[in-house]
Formats: sequence, C-alpha cells, structure tokens
Amino acid sequence: MRHHKAGLHGQIEPDLFPEFVVVSEHMRSVIRTVQQIARFDANILISGESGTGKELLARIIHQKSNRRDKPFVPVNCGTLSGELFESKLFGHEIGAFTGAIRQTKGRFEQAHLGTLFLDEVSEISPLNQVNFLRVLEDGCLRRIGGEVPIKVDVRIVAATNKDLAMEVDAGRFRKDLYYRLQVIPMNLLPLRKRNEAIPHLVNYFLERFAKIYQKQRVTVSSEAMEYLISYDWPGNIRHLKNLMERMFLMAQGPVIGLDDFPEDFMVAAPEPVEKPGQESSDPGAPPFNSLPPGAVEPLRKARQRLEKTLILRALEMTGGQRARAAELLEIKPRTLRQKMSDYSIEFRRTGKRALAKSQEGGPR
Repeated sequence: MRHHKAGLHGQIEPDLFPEFVVVSEHMRSVIRTVQQIARFDANILISGESGTGKELLARIIHQKSNRRDKPFVPVNCGTLSGELFESKLFGHEIGAFTGAIRQTKGRFEQAHLGTLFLDEVSEISPLNQVNFLRVLEDGCLRRIGGEVPIKVDVRIVAATNKDLAMEVDAGRFRKDLYYRLQVIPMNLLPLRKRNEAIPHLVNYFLERFAKIYQKQRVTVSSEAMEYLISYDWPGNIRHLKNLMERMFLMAQGPVIGLDDFPEDFMVAAPEPVEKPGQESSDPGAPPFNSLPPGAVEPLRKARQRLEKTLILRALEMTGGQRARAAELLEIKPRTLRQKMSDYSIEFRRTGKRALAKSQEGGPR
C-alpha cells in the first residue's frame, strides 16, 4: 500500500477510496461512524445532495464489513418503476411477461450474503414499496411468475437526496419502510460546507488525469484555487471532478490560472470575498458604505453591485471599447460580453464619449 499524507484519509485505504478526502471534523465523524457500525448488519440510510459521494460511502461501508468478500450490488431506484422495479429487484421466471425468455435472478439474489445499495430510494413508488418492505421483513422473495419462496441474506444500504421524513409526512413514502431503512442514519454535507477538502481533491484529480491521459501534470494558481474554494458547487464532488478533467485536457501550460477557466464557469462563479481589513485592489472602486446605516444585504448581491459598477466605469473610461475595458478589469473580452449581458449593460457613443447604462437588478 502506498504511503499517504496523515489526516487525508484517516483509516480509509487510499488505494481503494482516494476521492474520500477526510480533512474536516464532519468527515472524521462520518468515518468514526463507519468504523463503529460497518461490521454489523444493520440497515443504513445515507442522505446528501447529488454528487456528495453517497455510493462511495456505501462501498466503504461494504469494504469495512464482514461481507467484504461478497457482492456489492448497486441499484438506481429512480430509473425503475412498476413491474420493471420488481423484475430488477426480485427477478422473473420464463414466460412471466412478454419478453421473459429466460429465468433471471434479481438484484436481491445477486447480492446474497453481500450488500445491496439502493440509490434514490425515495423514488420507489408506493405500490412497489409494499412488496419491497415485505422482502425486508421476511427475508424471502418470489420471482415474478414464480411460486417457490427464495431466502436471501443481504445488508441494505440506501441513499437519498431528499428528506425522507418530509416524504413520509407528505404521504409519498411509507413510515414503516422509512424506519426499516434508517436503523443507522448518516449524512454527507455538500462540498460548499466542507470546502477545506477542495485543494486536496483538486490535486488528486489533476494527478489522476495525468496518469489516465499520460499527459504532463498541471497545477492550479492560488487565485484560481480561491475561486474554486468560493464556488457553491451545485453538483458537489462530481461537479468538481468534471471541471478538473475539462481544464486539465484544455490546459495550455503547466499552471491553470483564472483566464483558463471555462467561460460558463466564470459567469456562474462568485467573486472572491475580500477579507476583513483588506484593501480593494482597485483604489477607484466604490466603497460598500453606500447603504443606509445599519443596513445589510446578501453578500452575493453586494458583489454583483460592485462588479456592475466597475464594468460601467471601465466602459466609460475606455469610450466603450470592450477589449480595453476587459484589459482594465483583467478579464477576457468574452467574459466581459457575458457579464454585460447578465447585467443588461448597454452603451452608446456620443462623439468620443460612451454613455453606459444598465437596468436595475442582478444577473438574469
């Protein structure tokens, strides 16, 4: 086994799960829970937004359990419904329905003595929930079209990106099934709430892609890393991984800087927030004291207001020359064009002077 930096992965083998970076108290707590309960066969319900690593955590639980040498079988419940759900989970006999030309074992039988991972478990229909609960309670199933009960021994690890308790209150999920699944509840915070892991993930992904594509490894500048850390990451770790792969393949030099970011990402990313007491890099930037005393506004709105003001000022200073204005703002012309569109900024020339204006409001 390779040596690895202390504190990055705790007791998790880096060769098996290198993306499961443990650099926060939250993730250390998750690992402690895994170490405590993995060897027992209690059902586990993992909650968290899409892309936070729920299946990866389920695989870690399986590898740490007494079932590690048996199958780990994943099922995406969001893609199954009705008879298709029961056929996938319980299997079917020959002639059970049109197209059933051979006997097929379902996911429960395939996972016998191992772990069955049910992703998007909240999407199981109410009708399918009834039969699914019966198998969990009895440990027996019947294939579609079959009469002989089949005994199965599986450990259930389920995952959801919804609040199952709220789904129960809304009548969309059975309460008895909910309690059966969440004997041990676990939660994975979104990446924006554990962004201290971002530098480690970025370095890992860049190193990994260098090996996969047999291309020289690149690094990320400090300014670019600040942008990555400040971004909200709606797609979480999966989102970050995809962006790093894209930027690695498109990189023109050994260091990825702000100018190398894809335009769609730069438009969506928030501006870096100045630290308390830090002077603005633009001495002519308008101060944030234009609000009434005691007034507070969201940081994103304040950043948008400042950005729009600076764009208008740059356009007026350059007579509406976008290329020159972009140079003053130290952004690419295409980024300036996109931001002008987002803020509804227009300008018209009157002699040698450009009159810039914008509609009220932030980006559309």
